[in-house]
Amino acid sequence: MAEPTGVFIEIEIDEKGLKKMLNHAFDKAYNNKLGYYFSELLYNCNANPGNVFILNYNLKSKKCFIAYLLNHYEKTLVEPLIDALPLISSIKKSDTTDYAIVATIFPEVLESYKITNKKTEKITHDLPADIVNRLINKLWSFSENNSFPEPKKAINKRNYFYKGFKTYYKKYLLHIAETERPSKIAQATEEAPYHLFDNFYTYNNKVYDLNRYTNQIIELPQADPASFRNVAGIKADKNFVFNKKLASNSPPKTIKEGNYSKNNPLAVWEWCIAEGIDGLNFKYIKDKWDTIYWKDKNAVFIYNNNELIKLEHADSRTFIHLDFCYGKDKNQVFYLDRVIPINVNNFELNKNGFIFDNYTIFHYENEIPLDAKTFKILEYESSTNPFVGTFLLEDKNGHYKYNKDWKPEVLLPIAPNTKY
Repeated sequence: MAEPTGVFIEIEIDEKGLKKMLNHAFDKAYNNKLGYYFSELLYNCNANPGNVFILNYNLKSKKCFIAYLLNHYEKTLVEPLIDALPLISSIKKSDTTDYAIVATIFPEVLESYKITNKKTEKITHDLPADIVNRLINKLWSFSENNSFPEPKKAINKRNYFYKGFKTYYKKYLLHIAETERPSKIAQATEEAPYHLFDNFYTYNNKVYDLNRYTNQIIELPQADPASFRNVAGIKADKNFVFNKKLASNSPPKTIKEGNYSKNNPLAVWEWCIAEGIDGLNFKYIKDKWDTIYWKDKNAVFIYNNNELIKLEHADSRTFIHLDFCYGKDKNQVFYLDRVIPINVNNFELNKNGFIFDNYTIFHYENEIPLDAKTFKILEYESSTNPFVGTFLLEDKNGHYKYNKDWKPEVLLPIAPNTKY
């Protein structure tokens, strides 16, 4: 066919069923998911201007509209979508009859299908004109001035793509980026570097930190661009972990400006290899965006003053981050890199950041000199941040005010019923 031709499908389905449909196994797609097959159709529209893919869902009517329009029709390009119709029919709402057509946009119908629950049937007679026109008009409702937005613009439009499909597409783009990454790295030059992430670029098979604030270009020694990655703020590759530090001949990293300090644009920084850390197995512990612990196969680390500090005697295999600034392994409990005398097999960590066993109480770095068996928190300052501020505490010997920032005394004996 010379004129634009495509597949147009409309089905009634609830949102739970639609999510199930996108997640359904489909062996013709990346990662064997139907959602990724649809993502591939949209992605291919980038290389074929005039091709259009739409997957829209109306929450009120519970109708899903799927369209794949080709500027140059080839049956083999739409056959996988037709093959997915039985899968779609197995999930759709049971008490409706829906339709799919292969047609031009004028329209001339080449094939049509009736979709009912658990059955897709090819129709040998002509469909009523109102069904055909409804599907074609639905397609044109997504156009702007008789043309369709390119994928990059369309994916950001409201009420265009179903939100669950957008998630699949973004993941598919990451897959494509990783697939194409090695060849782009190999082709990168100083005149046309390849952007890895953040301020990091590669060319000539080396990794550079391009600091736009200071205009410095800093090479990361022996870094492998293909495996270079950001591990919750720490930079690593398949071989090494890297630290950034002030060069030995550098001016100070900050300068005074009135009553304030600011970063010194003349400061000279350098990247160096963190000795003795296995880059291949280096990972953050628990939470990518709020971690304080990292580990490799041999050791556990915290990050302090631009340097990874090893926790002596910590067991990497069994170490976990508890919460706040506490961690534990099979043998002991830690506050940051410090071992604290809490029974690793019998303790409680509450929402206020107090960790205690039958004998000892800690709140962050402070050991609380109260009787652990009768210790209670009577009041705290903020329900929004219940782990900071002033607390009213009790044990068998009395009542106390406590704030972790009070130095040198952290406990103040008070009379019962005293308020803040």
